[in-house]
Parts: sequence; C-alpha cells; structure tokens
Amino acid sequence: MKKSIVLLIATFLFGKAFSQVSSVGMKNEFKEITSMGRIQSGGQGLQTYNSGNIKGSQFFNETWSAGSVTGTNKVIISNNYLFLYDKVRQELFIKPKDSDLIVLVDKNQILSFTINTDKAHVFYRAAMYDPSQDGNFVEVLVQNDKYSLLKVIKTDFVKANPNDLEKVKQGEFNDEFVDHLSYYIFSNNKIEKINLSEYGIRKVMKPEKTKVDDFFSLHSNDEVDERLLVNLINTLNS
Repeated sequence: MKKSIVLLIATFLFGKAFSQVSSVGMKNEFKEITSMGRIQSGGQGLQTYNSGNIKGSQFFNETWSAGSVTGTNKVIISNNYLFLYDKVRQELFIKPKDSDLIVLVDKNQILSFTINTDKAHVFYRAAMYDPSQDGNFVEVLVQNDKYSLLKVIKTDFVKANPNDLEKVKQGEFNDEFVDHLSYYIFSNNKIEKINLSEYGIRKVMKPEKTKVDDFFSLHSNDEVDERLLVNLINTLNS
C-alpha cells in the first residue's frame, strides 16, 4: 500500500518529467528506486546550509556521479542513474541521468553503494562491522577475510568564529565543512582503530611484526599515508 501511494504521488507531481522517459524498462527501474526511498522535489533536501562562501562541501563528490547501489534485497541499481552522497547526514540520493527526479534512499534498504570519482569508492553499512554504528556508512579500502581496512569520514559544519584572531588576520571569515578521517582494521569479527603513523600501525599489527618490519624497511622513505596503509594491508593479506 505504501509503495502504491509513493508512486501515485510521483506520477502526480512529476508527470511532465516522466514524459521524458520513454522506455518502459526505465520506468520499471525507477519504480525500484522509488520503492527504496522517498522522492525529493527538485533540489529539496539536498542543500541543508546556505550556499554562500562555505569552504569544503557536505557531499563526498560535489557533482552527481556514476556509481551503483545494492539493496538489502541484493538488487543492484547502476545503469542510467547518478548518485550523490551527503557526508554530513550520511544519506544517499539517486536520480535518473535524463530526469530531474531525485530519490532519497532509505538507509535501512542499503547494503552498499559505490561513488565513482578518481576511482570507485565503495561504502558499506557500518553496522556490518560495528553494530553500534547503525545508520552510518564506512568506505571499505580493502575487503578481505583476513584483514579489511575501513575508512570513516565524519564531516562537521563549523561556523566562522569572529573571535579567532589568527583566522581574522589571514582574512578567513567563511563557514566551512571539516572532514575528520579515521581508519579501522576489521579482523576475526573485531574492529580496531589504527592511527595513521608508523607507531600506530606497528601497535595494532603486532601479530604481523616480521612482515611489518620487512614492509617498512622497503618503504623507509615513504610518507605514512592512506596509500601506504592500503599497500601494507594488501601485502599482509597476500
């Protein structure tokens, strides 16, 4: 009954837009995504902050991107659609490539989704790794039965502080979105935070001391960054 009501509302409000979609197959696909969430009117619900001079972005990628979403029913939606991921509210939006119709996907119906930018960024429900994080998503940098590497992105909206004399001197008066990144190792059904430093890595990966020693001896001049951590975990999994 609920799905029928959603589709009737969609037809009433967006009948003109539907006329752009001539393919019956496309209409059937759109029924699938409307059953996964609720329709937004135009850009309603996308921007939750004033669109003035704000540094950073509330979105993982500032423009609509190719990608895919896999529902909890294992149905994959990808072709003919674009995706937008809100990092602040941890919400996913979908729209057909040739239409202005936008659907806010129900988090409870998402198993995983992918946003394609410089590469395919794959996100899973955080509760799969940590039940206390239900409603959030994590980017999976390495997926393996031995060691998985997870990246958590928390984005806050920070109002400009007129009393911050250092920023005032630099002429910075803008509100901004600030990303807070953290990394976790998932192994043997346990999750553990891993700091992005040689000391932090060695502390968490003590069971792999010999392999970690060998790895760092080969990469002694490399910066300890996300790329190096991904490389290490892939090495330990091989």
